[in-house]
Amino acid sequence: MDSGANIWVIGDVHGHFKTLESLIEQLSLNEQDIVVLLGDLIDRGPTSADVVRFARTTPNVYALRGNHEQMMIDGFDDALFFKESNEDARIWYHNGGKNTESSYMFLYGDDGSACEKALVDVKWMESLPTEIVLNDWRFVHAGYNQYHDVEGQPEEVHLWIRGLFFNSKHAIDPQRTILFGHTVTFTNLHNDDSKAGRIWSSDVLLEDGRPMAIGLDTCLYHSLPLPKVLAAYNIQTNKVIYQNKI
Repeated sequence: MDSGANIWVIGDVHGHFKTLESLIEQLSLNEQDIVVLLGDLIDRGPTSADVVRFARTTPNVYALRGNHEQMMIDGFDDALFFKESNEDARIWYHNGGKNTESSYMFLYGDDGSACEKALVDVKWMESLPTEIVLNDWRFVHAGYNQYHDVEGQPEEVHLWIRGLFFNSKHAIDPQRTILFGHTVTFTNLHNDDSKAGRIWSSDVLLEDGRPMAIGLDTCLYHSLPLPKVLAAYNIQTNKVIYQNKI
């Protein structure tokens, strides 16, 4: 950042690789620019395996672990894809894991190669951080518990929390704006369908006037007759770029 490089932060992709690819093209990245994906790369959409491959192999692209990555970690079996008679596997299957399995088979084949590739990706997901902390910013998938010190909160909170985070009436980190995904902005944050596809900013402000938190899950996968959008936020310029679902 000190050298002028841009850091673009992108909300939940949920297996929509073509949409992510088109959004990345809009960013007009320079060699030193960085993209951070806030987790939930997978499930629900048709091309999760492609999204993971892109995140793993593209220089200057980094990812956080989201709750859907955690569901894949917990529910995956390296021989059967889903663990038999396992509650974690059933939860993942019914929350988009079925789509993720199909995407691996389409990309890598259904002769066992899909499981082999997915196992490698699961090991990668296990290594992903659940937060990134900079001087003035925090990146996290879901958020933080407002009733505890922001430092050292459990990974489960980073992955799953909702209301106890975004309903806070005080700045959870007085020095840093928190960029997060996980919670769909128009249904849970704006509570306004007319703002579908728009990011959300908390009314709670830091001392420097910036919002306490900014929600970036503008939602690609809903079935309502409303915009389905992926958003990227530039922390250097505060510019937001939107890409409609492809």
